[in-house]
Amino acid sequence: MEAATASAWQLDFFGEATAVSIKPVAKPDPLPDPYLWSESIREQMVDALITLAMDSRKGDSMPESLMDCADLLSQRLRNVEIDLADYNATLGWVMGYWDGALPYVFVCRANGVDPETLQDVILSTPVLKADLDRLTARSRGTLI
Repeated sequence: MEAATASAWQLDFFGEATAVSIKPVAKPDPLPDPYLWSESIREQMVDALITLAMDSRKGDSMPESLMDCADLLSQRLRNVEIDLADYNATLGWVMGYWDGALPYVFVCRANGVDPETLQDVILSTPVLKADLDRLTARSRGTLI
């Protein structure tokens, strides 16, 4: 027997209340699993991913993915509340611990940005360096 996921009371025309169980309709996945995609869909998705990583909403030459990283680091330095998971993912992406959808170095080089610039900021700023050290210890462990 299936359990109802939502319940409500419904008043009929004559004023008597009856319990109603509602089962939500499952929304179909807009895209099937990637292994089912045709070659043309795969190419379109790759193009969309690269465009997303390289484009700028402001029309300048700096991609939003790098501007978002710089903004997140700036918020951390100003002690503004940040999403810790996003922050750790950003630190790991910039430092090359993981690549994400597109590697940090690829995004930088494709846009003519020196990848070491943001890495040097992280390594030379005590707060960011301490955060990176904690992330490194959590994600890679230590020998001590």
